[in-house]
Amino acid sequence: MPGYFNTITENNKLSLNKPADKDVVYYSELNEWFTSNAFRSFSLKYVVDKCIHYKVGNKEHSVTPGNFLLACKQPYVKAYFDSKVIVKSICIDICPDTVAEAFTIVSANHDHDFDNYQAKYFRYPEFFEAVCPVGITQFGKKLDELVEAIKNGNAHQLINREWFLDLIEKIIYHEYGNYLALNGLNSVKLETRKELLGRLGFGKQFMDENFLSINEINEVSLASNLSEFHFFRSFRQAYGITPYQYLLNKRLKFSRALIMQQKMSLTEISMHCNFPDLFTFSKAFKRHYGISPSQLRGC
Repeated sequence: MPGYFNTITENNKLSLNKPADKDVVYYSELNEWFTSNAFRSFSLKYVVDKCIHYKVGNKEHSVTPGNFLLACKQPYVKAYFDSKVIVKSICIDICPDTVAEAFTIVSANHDHDFDNYQAKYFRYPEFFEAVCPVGITQFGKKLDELVEAIKNGNAHQLINREWFLDLIEKIIYHEYGNYLALNGLNSVKLETRKELLGRLGFGKQFMDENFLSINEINEVSLASNLSEFHFFRSFRQAYGITPYQYLLNKRLKFSRALIMQQKMSLTEISMHCNFPDLFTFSKAFKRHYGISPSQLRGC
């Protein structure tokens, strides 16, 4: 499983590898910082405490607590601060290809060009830098939940591939408002809708048959002959649940049956059902059923 979350401190700020064009959340607690490559990917900069300065060309943007700066991938963007107290911030890097894919699909008015989606012929948006309060956005709640998860040490459990796909969709809505409002499946031509629902049905069947071995949703989208974001968004529209949640529910239902059989240990069940560890399995099980696996076994 890829690592989607990293913490940056004074001890590792110069040694931590920060690759471009990757989906990664970086949480920083630093006294001072300077870089000239702040937007190595499509990035959202969110300040939790104190202030960070960004310089794009001749224009400087000062981002204060509760505000964010959004910008497309571009070179020579400086970020800097020097403070006696800790500056806390979140940098969310999103692969530009993911942004282009989401922008193209969300902004499609009627027909979806499946072949071009698969061939990755996507249009890349131009977002102009501006400091905005996060409270006015559709993704403000996601950032609040992220900050809380970081405080509680649960960020690794919150952030996954679908978290990024949902975030970029909300970012596109924020930037383009009603102009790019979702049309929903019912606004697509009948022939296109039939084709799309057929591919979604194949993906759903693929998950039904392979839910214990699937690691990432892109495995399902490839099998369905759809791009990853198109599959994620359309599956949610068609079935009222995300692909990840659908897989999770299948695994939890299967694990419940294994617990009742009393043949495997809880650790063995968690591994068999493709959970990373017993703690993650137990937490997901209790959230879904309202009772822990050990409590169910003791009933």
